[in-house]
Amino acid sequence: MTILKTLTVYLGSSGRARPVFQDSAADLGRIIGESGYHLVYGGMDAGLMGQIASGAQQAGGKVTGIVPRKLQDSERILKDLTETVLVEDLWQRKKKMFELADAIVSLPGGFGTLDETLEVLYWGKLKLHTMPLVLVNIENYWAPLIAFLRTLRDFDQRFLIVVDSIEGVIPALKAWDAPSIEKQDGHFPHFEDEIMRKTGEPIIIDTPSVENAYYVACALGLKQLGKHTRPIGFLNKDGQFDALLNWFERAALEHFITDKCLKLFDAAPDEKTLQDLLKNQHAVSIDLHKEKWGERREKARP
Repeated sequence: MTILKTLTVYLGSSGRARPVFQDSAADLGRIIGESGYHLVYGGMDAGLMGQIASGAQQAGGKVTGIVPRKLQDSERILKDLTETVLVEDLWQRKKKMFELADAIVSLPGGFGTLDETLEVLYWGKLKLHTMPLVLVNIENYWAPLIAFLRTLRDFDQRFLIVVDSIEGVIPALKAWDAPSIEKQDGHFPHFEDEIMRKTGEPIIIDTPSVENAYYVACALGLKQLGKHTRPIGFLNKDGQFDALLNWFERAALEHFITDKCLKLFDAAPDEKTLQDLLKNQHAVSIDLHKEKWGERREKARP
């Protein structure tokens, strides 16, 4: 039986998500606080992130926010956190949130949440940890991603728990047994530096795998933030990426990513068509404050 004290939660920062997602985040924060767990999250006041932290605060829980130092002027740090930890960049934020966790939960979110979720599964496959990841499939939000993962040869289902509501999170974690593997020490691979190198070389994903999905999720998240302008494409032979592309559509429909985010990449069934699309893939500018985060919401719902 795994002893849990600290839960790291990945979730969306979009203030435009439907109330069912906002309310679920606030309720999970309340449950975490009332249950005596320590919540670690990304430190923002926007969207589901602000809701879960405010919910935990109001329940008397300890809340730690991890915020990139370089983004503290543009990202909106929630007030009155128990602890705010400033790190150098987005990669250090992810690593710190991972290091502090006894278990990880992913609520609905956009490219950043997808990146974080796939990173944990990828590292699990490499035997770098034995922590569970709970995917909270509210209104089947994650269903296309789950369907995609189950087609991948390098997906290790022992690290993934799927629940349909926030009420199932804590019971599922308490019942979880760590897989019997020999944990490996070593480097935790990540792709930010390679993605952001100064080149116009396209990023083309042609083989479905957890590693490649993690890579492209990271690339899309960084491109959304304006960290690079490299064309991104999926060589979608025989519909091998259909389920993942369907998740992108669902994320846009639910406003966890903006409609502009669907222009950050192209997909085609053959290489020639894809190359032609990538040559004409134009830069997209996204104002996160106006188009995603929305107005400040510092308190969870009553």
